[in-house]
Amino acid sequence: MADQSATVVADRISGAPLIVLTLRGAVVGLAAGAGAAAYIWVEHGLSHALWHGLPALFGAADAQWWLVLGLPILGGLLTWAAMRLPGRGGHSPLAGLALDIGPDRLASVLLAALASLAFGAVLGPEAPLVAIGTAAGAALVRSAQPASRQVMMIVGAMAAVGAVLGNPVVTMVLLLELTLAAGTRLATPAVLLPSLAGLGSGYLLQVGVAQWTGLGAVRLSLPGLAAYPDVAVVDLLTAVPLALVVAILALLARLGGLRLEQSAHRAPLVWLLVAGAVTGLAALGGAALTGTRTELVLFAGQASMTDYLALGSAATALIVLAAKFVAYVACLGGGFRGGALFPAISIGTLLAVSAALVVPGTAVAPLAAVAIAAATAAGMRLPFTAVLLGALLTASAGPATAVLAIVGAIVGMLLRLAAEFRVPAVASGH
Repeated sequence: MADQSATVVADRISGAPLIVLTLRGAVVGLAAGAGAAAYIWVEHGLSHALWHGLPALFGAADAQWWLVLGLPILGGLLTWAAMRLPGRGGHSPLAGLALDIGPDRLASVLLAALASLAFGAVLGPEAPLVAIGTAAGAALVRSAQPASRQVMMIVGAMAAVGAVLGNPVVTMVLLLELTLAAGTRLATPAVLLPSLAGLGSGYLLQVGVAQWTGLGAVRLSLPGLAAYPDVAVVDLLTAVPLALVVAILALLARLGGLRLEQSAHRAPLVWLLVAGAVTGLAALGGAALTGTRTELVLFAGQASMTDYLALGSAATALIVLAAKFVAYVACLGGGFRGGALFPAISIGTLLAVSAALVVPGTAVAPLAAVAIAAATAAGMRLPFTAVLLGALLTASAGPATAVLAIVGAIVGMLLRLAAEFRVPAVASGH
């Protein structure tokens, strides 16, 4: 996750009063938030043009099979081209959230991410958003003290990723977990207060001020969930086995991606094209077997969460899950660029829907909280962020889902730690 060299950041800051760093953090947050919003707008616009505009030109309501197969392959080619630029498209999604992307590498990162995500890769937008934030921090604070500059890169990263996580509380918990992983010397006011200022100013752009309504705030919630006022025993009994299965899938996806990445390093263009073809074929296969839309397999999945919850058959949910899992592994290790978080959450949600349809007496909301938390903890090694994501995404059902989110995060994290002990490769990339 966070660069281990960041543990010395706070020790090296001198001569820069904390109030100055905090004010700089607010400025960096505004710039990073604006850049993140611009990127999301461009990515959504390009995705709409490719997946809805192109079919409309041919008189079709949905993307035809040749587009579903061809666009991810073309995205692989364009991603490879972006990786030829300085910066090589940024870090692999298996490397976690990188906090070291400067302005000189940003163009390559953003082009690779657009070529991946807008063309259907099963990865999330958090990686390019973090890159926008770190580049903004590095560009705006050209301090003679490298430590101050690095603090502002962290500030920018948190402000930018808030554009997709929405609720700043989630981003604050994420920041605390990253600093905890990097060492206690990073968890100091010199880092945390400027980061809070950046989060506040970045979120201000989303919600607006006075008569200005802002750029639009992301709402971390799954609508339409049935009320869940208290915890049911059957849900508690189902929670642990469900969390185990979700965590195992998240770890298998990571291991599969790591193994695939070893081959992809030797022939990046070939494997990007193969990964694009596998993604398209998985989407076509899932749609053909279930009668659902290919978008349920393509992309990260955060826009399809309500569609997952509406699936009325466990068999349908499992088929979509299998197709998305295959595409996810291919994109993780095949060379595409993006984040690993949201596809893991989507896979967990599909498993939760399947379990709720199979196990009598269970409800979707608590099982979704379990699965989202388990996927985040096992896949990203962020147990507290996992609890918060699971609880907030299901909060519309009631506060009782938070208990199940805690269960999911504990099981997911325990399994991640056990896997790292037995298979050290699982921990690589951090």
